[in-house]
Amino acid sequence: MKLHMKRFLCITLLVSMFLPSTPIMAAEGADEVSAPITADAGITDAETPTEPPYPFWQDYKNYPTKGTRVYYMGKIYENKWYANAGDKPDAGDPWFFVEDAAWTVPEDEKNYQKDENAGSASINKVLTDAEIETLYGGINPDYSPEAALGRLDELIPESSYNELFPYRFGSPGWKNCSATSQYYPDTTNIPDYYSYNNLKEAVSTLANTIVKVQWYEGAEWCYRIIRLNKTTKEQKLTYSDPDFDAEWLQTKVLRTSVCDYGSFLAVGDLNNRKRELAGFLANISHETGGGIIAGEVDNDSLTGLYFNEEVGFIGSSAIGYVQGTGTNYLPVAGKSYHGRGPIQLSYNYNYGLCSDVLFGDSSILLNNPEQLTSDGVIGFMTGIWFWMTPQPPKPSCHEVITGTWQPKEGGANASYNGNFGLTIVVINNESGQSENGTGAVARRARYYRLFAAKMGANIEGEHCDTMGMTTFVQQ
Repeated sequence: MKLHMKRFLCITLLVSMFLPSTPIMAAEGADEVSAPITADAGITDAETPTEPPYPFWQDYKNYPTKGTRVYYMGKIYENKWYANAGDKPDAGDPWFFVEDAAWTVPEDEKNYQKDENAGSASINKVLTDAEIETLYGGINPDYSPEAALGRLDELIPESSYNELFPYRFGSPGWKNCSATSQYYPDTTNIPDYYSYNNLKEAVSTLANTIVKVQWYEGAEWCYRIIRLNKTTKEQKLTYSDPDFDAEWLQTKVLRTSVCDYGSFLAVGDLNNRKRELAGFLANISHETGGGIIAGEVDNDSLTGLYFNEEVGFIGSSAIGYVQGTGTNYLPVAGKSYHGRGPIQLSYNYNYGLCSDVLFGDSSILLNNPEQLTSDGVIGFMTGIWFWMTPQPPKPSCHEVITGTWQPKEGGANASYNGNFGLTIVVINNESGQSENGTGAVARRARYYRLFAAKMGANIEGEHCDTMGMTTFVQQ
């Protein structure tokens, strides 16, 4: 499974994901022609003007109005027609030189570029309780780390969890399984990666974080993510597309989705919460399942969580899933970003984005992606992160299975809201497939039905496969 949150979550990475109104960063105003400073303004030959005669050209702005004049590198230019962002005035059409400017400054290209810190400066700060109430609707005590742990224990106590996953990676059953030796000749020091305690710690840790995902309708790839630490009340702009506050986007509708990770397994009645847990475990079981183990297990539903990284890379020095351009999260030389963890996080841009959201620091997983195979707590955190976080134009799996997603009327898959099958489309775009088969969708559905039955969840009439559904596309 490969995530594509690069375009949000193509977390992605992502994502609306995302719809209460909320302040946005100040947008640039429309371009206007400023009146030049005239000779009778009191400036003598011995004096230098204190203002340029026309506004600085800005590389991130479009100039749609013919006849707009700008200052650039000590000269005045005028456009003949619409000038796109990035069209330098001294490069020729649509700009032409008008005259030298009397007013000059020490020239630096930064004078004409967007101040990337200007927008984040108004966001990156410790919020007051009143600001948290306005921007996030306050901090819900039902979503606290302590409440999250209580719900997990209520839904699936440790004994029941161990029964579901007797061959989970690093467990005694896994170590004694003959199918393990072909990948791990020595299992002595391999810990119980998917232990119940690791799941508990991941749930508790993430419950301290809220993210706000914002994107423009009709340009869902252009999004930003703002992170709030509930304890310190520190707000941080985690990620923003370079064009997020571009002038051409200001006429589009801004959408917002606030995701409190403490709401994992907390939405709806008890049956709904059981369904969400069954759906989460079903999907990660498929992503990490070991398949049928001949002579030992005759039910592949008992082999969920068998692997914690992509099989083809186990014990290998191969490097894969690396994208060196077109992303803010560039790879580190010599590092492989292949599938790891319960959701099989893949590609450097997803490692970086996920790390930014989880830790407020993209370098943690970019510099050391191997942490996902050595630390089960971090592994579970990446899985919950993906499950909970919207990826425009996709909603999150959490929103879908709880029915809290608010699709556009007549939009893609709107009629399937609230069904397990739609989480499969969100994760892997496996649309139009029946559960009455042998493929991936059928296997995910078998896990879901088994886990729901074990938990006593009523899923009668639920759409568990992806028949009739389509992949999510930009609206």
